[in-house]
Amino acid sequence: MTTFLPLADSPLLTTSYPHAEYTDLAVRLAEHATPEPATLSSLLAITEPAASQRIAAALDARTDLPPAALALLVAHRPDLKQATARLKNLLFSDGTGACHRFARTIAALAHTPETVDHAYLSSTRFIDSARAADPGMLHTLLAALLDTSLLSGPADAALGALLNARRAAQTQVTAFDLAGAAARERTRHGRVRAALAARREQTISEIAEHTGGLTLAAGLWFAALLDAADTAEQAGHALASACMASRVLAAGEEPDSPWPSVRARWRQITAVARSAEAHPQAWHRAWEAAAITPDGSVWDPSQRGLVAGYTLLADHVLTHYGHADSPPTPTQCWATDPAGRALLHTVADHLTGHLGHSPLDHFDDQLLIAFVRALAKNRRDKIPGMLHIHGLIAAVKAARSKALFLTRPAATSLGIVVPMRGEAGRILAPGPGNEDGQDALTAKVAQLAWLLEARPDDARAELLLVDEDPDGASAHTARQACGSHPQIRLSVATRCEEDSAKGGAVLWGLAQLHGAGHTVLAYTDLDLTYPLDQLGLHLAALDQPGVGAVVGSRRRDDSHGYYSPAGPNPAIRLYQQAVQELLGLRVTDPQAGFKAFTAAAIHTALPKVTDHGLSFDTELLAVLAATGHTVAEVGIAALHRWINGQSGTPRDYDAMLRAVHEQALRHGLAPGKGKTSVWDKIRAAGSLAAASSQPAGVTIIPTPR
Repeated sequence: MTTFLPLADSPLLTTSYPHAEYTDLAVRLAEHATPEPATLSSLLAITEPAASQRIAAALDARTDLPPAALALLVAHRPDLKQATARLKNLLFSDGTGACHRFARTIAALAHTPETVDHAYLSSTRFIDSARAADPGMLHTLLAALLDTSLLSGPADAALGALLNARRAAQTQVTAFDLAGAAARERTRHGRVRAALAARREQTISEIAEHTGGLTLAAGLWFAALLDAADTAEQAGHALASACMASRVLAAGEEPDSPWPSVRARWRQITAVARSAEAHPQAWHRAWEAAAITPDGSVWDPSQRGLVAGYTLLADHVLTHYGHADSPPTPTQCWATDPAGRALLHTVADHLTGHLGHSPLDHFDDQLLIAFVRALAKNRRDKIPGMLHIHGLIAAVKAARSKALFLTRPAATSLGIVVPMRGEAGRILAPGPGNEDGQDALTAKVAQLAWLLEARPDDARAELLLVDEDPDGASAHTARQACGSHPQIRLSVATRCEEDSAKGGAVLWGLAQLHGAGHTVLAYTDLDLTYPLDQLGLHLAALDQPGVGAVVGSRRRDDSHGYYSPAGPNPAIRLYQQAVQELLGLRVTDPQAGFKAFTAAAIHTALPKVTDHGLSFDTELLAVLAATGHTVAEVGIAALHRWINGQSGTPRDYDAMLRAVHEQALRHGLAPGKGKTSVWDKIRAAGSLAAASSQPAGVTIIPTPR
């Protein structure tokens, strides 16, 4: 029984002195086998002299080899006279300009371009033969070369000489000439583009010298350069821009760029440079101090930024509040206080990308929050109110928000409603007689401005404050406190509605902003629990197909700040489950005061929402879900302090649940009998507080990710 091995495993190829029987078999193949390129290549790869000579002679004698096989044979055995002559006759069917050397050169160009004699390419004989050769046959023999994405140096030079010779002879332009020119242009483009890509790290590093080490915007600008370099000429222009970027930035100029997307990204770099100059220059020291762990090992660069941020924020708290009788709330420390707010933003900026390193690229927020908590536990710092943990996790969320905002493909026109009732004290800054003041409007504008300034060309927002208190005191105070910002418009309105409890103000405000043409609508509370610098999280989620609403949840695994580590108390969990049963809403935090919507979703939903009370959120979300819009959630870091042992049920929750039940009936969403076990339990107990004191008996269904 005979076993046939693949030709590549043949003893002719794997032994130095093959048996004569094997040589005879190879010669028989050379004489009779179908001339497939793979078979021919394998036969020509046999190097044992006696076997090689016999195989070559057998192939040379064949008269049935197609042009591609002839070229392959001549390229590897240019000494074969019959094969070379046949190839020459194919190239010069009328005999004019016929040249054996030209035929060998074309064969070598097709298969072994590194062996081409470049001195011959400039000879008169080569030029005459190039003029006379059949362009259709040239195209056939060089087809694989013409289709390659990147020609080698020798192949590019030889093909260029061939095309130039034909051009100098003023031959008619053929498909071969066009394909050859395209192959050479692709090669030139590929080489310049490769040089541009190789310049990336150096260019970004040079830019970072003028941006305080921040590199995210520079990386996005460079990516825009690469995207715009569609031709060799464009790639060359882009490469020149990359080489001059640092000098141009230092001079305060703008690179000469024909691409709007690249110019827009450059202005984002200049915005970062301006911001870096204005921020406290404390990061560098913290970064250097975070190079080594307490036990002498080295931090991973992606973790080092978190350690540096921890150090900065902890030092700030200890310096300003270390000896305070009672520490401030996270809101006061990281939002109301301008120094704390600016420091948090400094840390967030560097977490987006410092010297090319960012933890955001390697870890999701749940892991980053766990790292921050573990770091604080290992450090054992005695810091009032765990303010540094609140601040660093809020900085992580703000950093993620800005990174997503910078990469957002669309321009941003954002309308945000802020309902007010009796908020005059909160709007004012803290001071004698107003110790609980938050300077809330100033803080919100600063948070939003920090986010929008990352995209100075195409990001705008309108803050619409709606006072629904008949005395109008909040509106009056807000008008007095309104400042100005080039990317933010502040509007104040009064709207009194007898049956409204926040819902009427929000829904009316959303309608006004939708009518003003904003593409994204949002609402939030005037207090500083929800930082507006985290809105980039909502925008990124809204950009996903089908998403019409995004809830900034306090209750996800990647949320922080609002609840104790054990999560919401039983009453809140029961409320969540009852809402899910009645309306089919699988969201963890339906009442969160930090939501965003597409304009299309708001256009669909607003006419169908009639609840103007505190439970308007659930009706709005339920209507959106029922009309085919996906309701998504993002975890946020709330600037809020929970207190051990503090629990209770908001006094409005029972009334809100009754309203939710009415919503379900109104929209035909109430499920069938026996499917509302939590709702039934609350009604049987008489109140949410009473039901929460009983054994749970239900499982809280997690929200799908």
